[in-house]
Amino acid sequence: MARQARQESSTEYYHVMLRGINRDFLFEQDKDKHIFLGLLSEQQSEKLIDLAGWCIMGNHVHMLVKAERLALSRTIKIITLKFAARYNRRHQRIGPVFGDRFRSECIEDDAHLLGALRYIHLNPVKAKIVKSAAAYEWSSYGEYCNGAQFISEEQRAFVLALFGGNLTSYAEFHALPDSTEHLEIPEDLEMLRRERAAQLLEDFCREKGIERRQHLLSNPEFFADIVMRLTQGAGLSLRQAAELLETSHRRVWQAMQDDE
Repeated sequence: MARQARQESSTEYYHVMLRGINRDFLFEQDKDKHIFLGLLSEQQSEKLIDLAGWCIMGNHVHMLVKAERLALSRTIKIITLKFAARYNRRHQRIGPVFGDRFRSECIEDDAHLLGALRYIHLNPVKAKIVKSAAAYEWSSYGEYCNGAQFISEEQRAFVLALFGGNLTSYAEFHALPDSTEHLEIPEDLEMLRRERAAQLLEDFCREKGIERRQHLLSNPEFFADIVMRLTQGAGLSLRQAAELLETSHRRVWQAMQDDE
């Protein structure tokens, strides 16, 4: 099957993710993180990309870049080939180190840009590695507070201008809840949706004064309402909603039909 052509961003901003092959941990050693960042800096110095954000995790890396689509693809290819060569030499292995081609999403406006940047910076928080984005060493969060090191000065100035140059607003923005799905790793996305759904169910029961699950199941109006919220709001499948509500798939399906 032919690969689908990448979409082109009207703003030239892209959120990019690279993942280790077979989910391998590529960045357990600081040396490997430094090598990757060095290669990223090399490409930025060639004026092929403008880096606005990044975060290196154990087995994947996120980047927020401004670039022409073809220049972006060329840049990522160069970085991955050079990194693989150095990684294999250091760790005495052969073969590719990144799985498939890189994933990307187009950033089409300022709100989307900020949301993607926050998502990138909060990756280690979601993974429960640290309690705050500021506490994680291997992301661009601190560069916005303390000065650009790997991101470009131009991108730092542009992003901070969206906060009126106020670092307090920048920090507060990162503390806001956000349910937007960006370039999620499939298993992480599954966990995220289930966690969001469980919280949604808890909030719904509190809102309606429901103390026992049986009371929710015995009220057709409430049941139809929560089914719609879980499937449309939290993105659960009918089977997943049925499991969370501890009822049958058929009953959830019927509630969807009755609500149409």
